[in-house]
Amino acid sequence: MLGDIATLVLQGTMISAVYALIAIGFTMIFGVGGTLNLAHGALIMSGAYVFGVLAQGAHPAVAFPITILVVALLSWGLYQILVRWVEENVVITFLATVIVAVAATEVILIRFGSSPLGMTLVSGAVNLEPYGINARPRIVQFVGFVISWVAIGLLWYYITKTDDGRSILAASMSERGAQLTGVDLHSVRSKTWLIAGALAGAAGIILGSTGGATPLMWLNPLALAFMIVVIGGIGSIKGSVVAAYVIGFLEQFTVTFVGHGFRGILSLVVLVVFLLFMPQGLYGREFAHD
Repeated sequence: MLGDIATLVLQGTMISAVYALIAIGFTMIFGVGGTLNLAHGALIMSGAYVFGVLAQGAHPAVAFPITILVVALLSWGLYQILVRWVEENVVITFLATVIVAVAATEVILIRFGSSPLGMTLVSGAVNLEPYGINARPRIVQFVGFVISWVAIGLLWYYITKTDDGRSILAASMSERGAQLTGVDLHSVRSKTWLIAGALAGAAGIILGSTGGATPLMWLNPLALAFMIVVIGGIGSIKGSVVAAYVIGFLEQFTVTFVGHGFRGILSLVVLVVFLLFMPQGLYGREFAHD
């Protein structure tokens, strides 16, 4: 029993860190511009495939930062070329980002086929059974945990301690108020998409390194992002981190004590409860745009 609990804590902690990376960029974009970026999952998938291709000819330590930069620029380009022109219309933005995600999937299928693309950021595994933990986690899972919290820490510092970051926070609270203080909303949204892309790229690398890259790998992360944002509170970075750990531990609890086939059941129950009784989420806030 103690071994199962230790396994639950370890695995839940590691997977929750990746879930936080998945959700933070999604909630930032919605919090600042009110945009449901359904291409967020496709950006995560792009991170996995870009890293997989680069890692075939370069050391993973070199491929990693290049992938982050590429996916960040893809996200920024998506905003500049498409989203900024339609973002005032929620329905059109919704459909446009869905089309981008589907188109990206088709491109991947044509170029790489449906078979998983294997890759690894760090190879090897750790046998924890001698310590009473019934698990042999891969080293890349520990690395993913570290990457996640380094990214969260850097983002927290940027948002709270720099003028650029505080302008993003101001825009997420009140667009009119931000404009009255001289904030350039277009610049803020551009930076937000750039940051969200970088986080998506990191999440894609970790997911691809643990399970391989597939053309439909973006569907589950996108669903997770929705769930985490609803539970944590739309636009709240802190809420996304807390909700990611709630979801991660619920899933791991179900896997450990019920069975892998029921992995998402408890998370869905919690989601329904929040939608019915606490739709603002744990740290939600009302946004003033006019």
